[in-house]
Amino acid sequence: MRLAAIMLCSRSNRAQNSTTVMTSEAKNPYLGLRNQILKLNRKQIGLPAPPKPTEPWAAVMDWGVTNGTATVIAIADGTASIYLSSGGGSIGGGQSHDSIRKGAQKMVSVAGEFQSQMRTTDTFPLPQPGQVTFYVLTDAGAFTASASQEELSSHRHQLAKLGDAAQEIITQYRLIQSKK
Repeated sequence: MRLAAIMLCSRSNRAQNSTTVMTSEAKNPYLGLRNQILKLNRKQIGLPAPPKPTEPWAAVMDWGVTNGTATVIAIADGTASIYLSSGGGSIGGGQSHDSIRKGAQKMVSVAGEFQSQMRTTDTFPLPQPGQVTFYVLTDAGAFTASASQEELSSHRHQLAKLGDAAQEIITQYRLIQSKK
């Protein structure tokens, strides 16, 4: 099953039955999609084994914005998605748009440059507004590091290059959407 094949559910598509008990992931598809990538095993999506178990096969950026979180997903095969905790997002652009595919591959590559400066983790808390958290997924486990949005945008933090790579995916989605 390809991660990009999963569709975001809009609020209008959800069941309106008030007697239905819904889990937090059912109430907010964002959490389910985010958790899916963060707990994913690359074999589940058919990615080949990297040369080394510590080589990244995916990178994630969680950006704490004023009213929630924006999550950018990049997978080594060029799959890229953006999930918004407020609802909506973009999925699957890397399959049909070379600019998004290249952006995803670049983000994963750049993530590998900073992995040695990250710590291992098995928890994935959401960032506070103004904070950005990165996760690098490998066969050896997940690695993480955080910085403030201000430090990243002013290039005062070592992770600014990784933040720029994630922003390029956002930019490419916006450019494609503006042409529609």
